[in-house]
Amino acid sequence: MVNLRAAERQALGTHFVAGPQDEELVAKLCGGELTLPPHKKWQLPEELSWTEDPFSDNNWQFQYHMLRWLDPLRRAGQNGNAQAAETWERYARSWIESNPPGNSKSRWAWIDMTDGIRAMELCHGLCVVGEQDWLVRSLEQHRDWLSDPAHIKHGNHGLHQTLGLFVVSAVLEDQAGLDLAVDWLGSRLRDAWDEQGVNEEGSLAYHRMNYLWWQEAMTRLDLEGIDRPEGAQRLQLAPEEMAHATSPLGRLARIGDTNAASIRDIDHPYADFVTSGGTRGAAPAKTTAIYDRGYAYIRSGWGQDRPFAEETYLTVVFGPQDKVHGHVDGGSLTYCSQGVQWLHDAGRYYYGRHAMQDYMKSRAAHSLVVLPERTPDKSRTVELIHSQVTEDLTDLLLSDRCYEGVSITRRVVYLRHWDLTVVLDRVESVEPVQAEQRWHCGRHVSATALSTGFALSHQDSTFHVSALTRGQRKDVRSGEKKPMVGWTATGWRRSAPVDVATVYDGGTDLVFGALLGTWTPMAVDLLTQQLTGSSDVTVAVHELIPAALLRAPWPGARAASSRRRPSALEVSAEVVGSDTVRIVADGPGRYFAFDLYDGKQPVQRVPWLSRGEQTFDLSGIADPRLSVKNRTTPADLQQVSVTGSDWPIETASPGTARPSDRRR
Repeated sequence: MVNLRAAERQALGTHFVAGPQDEELVAKLCGGELTLPPHKKWQLPEELSWTEDPFSDNNWQFQYHMLRWLDPLRRAGQNGNAQAAETWERYARSWIESNPPGNSKSRWAWIDMTDGIRAMELCHGLCVVGEQDWLVRSLEQHRDWLSDPAHIKHGNHGLHQTLGLFVVSAVLEDQAGLDLAVDWLGSRLRDAWDEQGVNEEGSLAYHRMNYLWWQEAMTRLDLEGIDRPEGAQRLQLAPEEMAHATSPLGRLARIGDTNAASIRDIDHPYADFVTSGGTRGAAPAKTTAIYDRGYAYIRSGWGQDRPFAEETYLTVVFGPQDKVHGHVDGGSLTYCSQGVQWLHDAGRYYYGRHAMQDYMKSRAAHSLVVLPERTPDKSRTVELIHSQVTEDLTDLLLSDRCYEGVSITRRVVYLRHWDLTVVLDRVESVEPVQAEQRWHCGRHVSATALSTGFALSHQDSTFHVSALTRGQRKDVRSGEKKPMVGWTATGWRRSAPVDVATVYDGGTDLVFGALLGTWTPMAVDLLTQQLTGSSDVTVAVHELIPAALLRAPWPGARAASSRRRPSALEVSAEVVGSDTVRIVADGPGRYFAFDLYDGKQPVQRVPWLSRGEQTFDLSGIADPRLSVKNRTTPADLQQVSVTGSDWPIETASPGTARPSDRRR
């Protein structure tokens, strides 16, 4: 005997309930036309061998042997459509006769996940064809196959196998099989979801899908009157993590095998908020969330002080790099601001062997330091060794030893008051290496290499990756194939070129520094000065970041000075903090140079620039003096000195320029 009521009530989930296209799908299937998205339509032959592979595609064969595509016929058959019922039986019987367990012509017939989902489809088919021996015998074979631990895989594939065992055991009224499935579900849930509500698979798109699948799993238990397993409450935390993982553009950040996924189908106030641009639901309490399974989400706000879509949002990945649907992306960043996805990961191209898929999963396709002459070991973990979140900043320190004999330390500091992000990478190697700091731009974002770093643009918006370390070569690459650089996934087996801004250096001890955000010369000046002569990126944050950048910007801090080009060089000193002075120069020449002294001792020399302003942190300098030069050619050089007596820092108000400071 079989339990037909269980077969009927267990028909739940997206693919097993009626949809608006059912009538059309049934008509096409009855006419022999099969479409398995995202693939094209295909005409089914009169006699199926079940070795068909019309598109030479693993995913197509995977779906083909699930038999899930038969379910519109099953639903129509239950509603009295005799042709649909006959078509369902014909194809189901054909598959069963052609594919005995472990002895099928196609390797996809009994591969993990196809077996579990097909078991459910065959169970539901009982409601159409009744308790026929050929079908019941196949259900028993599926139960026996799915009861063997040797056949059960990890990740969501194992979940679907376990659910297949649960459903087929409920339908066959096999208590031993049911108990085994329930036991496996409990242990699998606790492995799949940690105590912060984060999924194991390494892809934000799969966080969402697994959440929905596990919600269905809990409903299946409820329908059979079985208690939910220990740890089920972890699922209640998942919507908050996914809300943090959603960018201001309303889509999940592109981490791992993720393309354009959204959590709008998740019933939770946080999901409503982030997918509606903040017009519905409720925002999470925090703007920064760091999760033990390897995700840091940082945003400037939830739309209170600026439009929701224009908030700044960055993600940082760490932890194991061999997750089921993850990439070799430890330490990688994505960055969104001004309503533009400036820095993006490559996404998911394909499931199977393909050069483009290999590239998109690789370290080379992420915003990381890459050693092109070496191969990283994806079995190694990128560790978050320090994190700090305050009202002023978020500070992350990561240790990356994925290259043999090489240590890469990445420091990421988001300066909340300035809405800027500092990224520092130190590469230490026993032997000399060639290293590249790569910035993978979002689609339709253009990058231009400048002496100051990179200018990124999208329509009328601009963004800068400002260089904080000097003397390093820069370029922009896109759509290259040998070696593969500058590609992003645009769909199933579809790709498009994107710009990759790259900084190059070589040696045994290298430092790359970048400031991400709106072009802010004063911040670049202060950080460049702080980093000059220092390679330790692990020091306390107050030793790394000038104090002025840990406070709110003073009035006019982001405004560039205008030039009048007077005939004689003019210089003014603007006090902008207890330890910070902004020097503004104007003159007839094209270039300016700034030299800082402590008495007669040189402290910092700023090379010739076309920009007539420079900001200095004077911490620890007892007798500051600045020499400012202006020229177009050596023959028309002009020079002016400004001393500490011209700006009494200890009494000056920030942002005050003194008339006496102006010199000729």
